Amino acid sequence: MQIGSATPDFPLLVLGCLALLTNPNTAAWAGFFTGLLHASMLEQTVGSLIISRVLAATAVAHLPMLISNRHWLSVVPAVAALNLLSQTLYYFAAPSLGSGAFWQATLGSMVYNIALAVPAYWLVRRILPPEPDEGLYLWNTRQ
Repeated sequence: MQIGSATPDFPLLVLGCLALLTNPNTAAWAGFFTGLLHASMLEQTVGSLIISRVLAATAVAHLPMLISNRHWLSVVPAVAALNLLSQTLYYFAAPSLGSGAFWQATLGSMVYNIALAVPAYWLVRRILPPEPDEGLYLWNTRQ
């Protein structure tokens, strides 16, 4: 599924959707397992991948304070931010010699993930259990 030098990064795509739709604690655990999965697939440094995914997922989980996570287009900035933030943190934790190729692959992957973000969001939203209605907790229910 490679287009030019761009390849999709499905674990980061799903992590972006999960981080947008869940709380920061759940997003951090999902980031941990995504980093572990990435490290096992790529045979890279385990700690750097885990830490970068955990921090990026936790940051994106706070994004619903700024944008509505119920709107289907809100996943586009979430996936873009998660992809760019996680790869930037990974680059600072374990720098590579070919930085130009790394950033070209990162930006290509980000554009590819943005194109796949909306279908992935609908799929993840369908799989996750529905969240409780927030309007119920705004009023005092004691009598």
